[in-house]
Amino acid sequence: MTPTPIEAFGLSPMPKSGIEIFLKRDDLTGSELSGNKIRKLEFILYDAITNKADTLITCGGINSNHCRASAALAARAGLGCHLILKGEKSAIVDGNLLLDKLFGANISYVSEHEYEQDIDGLMAAYANKIRRRGKKPYIIPEGASSPLGLWGYILEGIELKRQLDKAGIKADYIVCAVGSGGTYAGLHLARQYLKWPVKILGMAAGRNTEYFIEKIHSLLFSFEDKYDFPVNLNEQQILIDDNYIGPGYAKISQKEASFIKGVATNAGVILDPSYTAKAMIGLFDYMIKGKIPAKSKVVFIHTGGLLSVFPHRKILIKA
Repeated sequence: MTPTPIEAFGLSPMPKSGIEIFLKRDDLTGSELSGNKIRKLEFILYDAITNKADTLITCGGINSNHCRASAALAARAGLGCHLILKGEKSAIVDGNLLLDKLFGANISYVSEHEYEQDIDGLMAAYANKIRRRGKKPYIIPEGASSPLGLWGYILEGIELKRQLDKAGIKADYIVCAVGSGGTYAGLHLARQYLKWPVKILGMAAGRNTEYFIEKIHSLLFSFEDKYDFPVNLNEQQILIDDNYIGPGYAKISQKEASFIKGVATNAGVILDPSYTAKAMIGLFDYMIKGKIPAKSKVVFIHTGGLLSVFPHRKILIKA
C-alpha cells in the first residue's frame, strides 16, 4: 500500500557527525507484493492487460523480489507467468523462489553466463515459442526497469518530497540500492521535475558503475523519446558506487551477515542480502570516511527483500 511511511532510523543520529538517517519504507508496499518493484509493475501490468496479454515473461536471480512480485500479480490477474532465473536449480526451495512456485509460475533456469550474455534474447525466444502455441506474451524487462516502469519511481519521488516537506525535513541525500537502474532513473526524473536540489547516491548491487551509468542514461533517453519529456542530464548527477557488492550479486560474506544482524538487533529493521544490506554498508562507509558532510539529512530507500534472508540462514545464524 502507498504512500509508504518515512521513519527516523533507530541508529540515527550518528555519533559525532550528527548525520540523521530516515528510512523510506518501500518494504511495506504489501506482503507478497512487498518491495520497490510493485511501484513499477503497477503501470506495466495495466499495459499488459490493456494489450490483452495472457502470459507475463520476466527474469531475475533465483531469489528475485521482482520475479516474486510479477508471479503474484499474474496470479491475481489470471495471467500465466514464466520466469527465467539466473542460477542452478536447487533441491531446497526457499524464500522468493518458494512463493514463485506457490503462485504457479513456470520457471526456467539458466547459467550466469547465459543470463549476462543475452537475457533479453532468451526472453524473446521464449515469447516466440509460446506465441506459436496461440499465446499472447508480454515481456517485462529485468527489475521492471523500462520507460513505462520509471513512472513508479517518478511518483515515489514526488510522494517522498511531499512527506519530507510536511515533516519539515530538508533532505541532502537520497541513497538507494541499484540492481537494474529503474529506481534510480525514476528518482532522477522526479528530482528534475520538482527542481529538487538533492543528491541521489546509488549503491550497485551487482554490475559495475560503468554498466549502470550507461543503463540509466539509456532508460532516461528512452523515457524522453517515449513521453516527450526533455531529460536534463549530466554525468556528474548520476552517482553510482560499485565498491560494496561484496562477493557478488545476491551473495554475502560474514561482513554483510554481521551487518544485517547488527541492524536487526539494534534498530529492529531487516535488510536484505541482495540489495539493502550492501547499500547501507556503503552509506555507513561514506559517513565514516566523511564523504557525507556532518549534520546532513539522508533518506535511505528501503526497497524490501525480507524473504531473501531465508536462503542465507546458515551464514546469518553464525553472525
